[in-house]
Amino acid sequence: MSDQVSGKDGRPRWLPFDLLGDPVSANKGMKGRPQHAPTAENLEKLVLLFGMNRSEAECAAAIGLSVPAMRKHYFSSPELQRAKRHADMMLEGELLQRLNQQSIAGKTSATEKLLKRLDKSRLGPAPTAKPKATKRKGVKEERRDAAWDAGRQDDGWGPLLHGDGGNALPN
Repeated sequence: MSDQVSGKDGRPRWLPFDLLGDPVSANKGMKGRPQHAPTAENLEKLVLLFGMNRSEAECAAAIGLSVPAMRKHYFSSPELQRAKRHADMMLEGELLQRLNQQSIAGKTSATEKLLKRLDKSRLGPAPTAKPKATKRKGVKEERRDAAWDAGRQDDGWGPLLHGDGGNALPN
């Protein structure tokens, strides 16, 4: 019987799970709100959300926790922190592995998708050239250019103002 009593307050120990299979918190029966019990399902959900480049606040809200509580319960160990940093690569690797397994099992659509992914990876990332920002002309430059181009399309004044393409201007 003495092994059923904890050393701190003399209360009996609680089973790690209740009758429905849910985890029971360590402070069951004591004052205060019970601590969050991390689950594998919530951890998997977090890895998926971090893999989709969601913010910490969005991920914590998805499982109903605050950001500090999420960090405390799910990313306190170095392995889990590494999983959080590389969640997108882990997710992509898992999906490629499943595609490969389906392809080996003989599913043609999985083989086609896998081949498309391989072709895309061979091409590398798509080049993203940003257009060079052009500096807007000032008022004086616009007026000077308008004066220079004035009469170019006019048959009467155009040759007199701008020359006749090599012909001498009349005196």
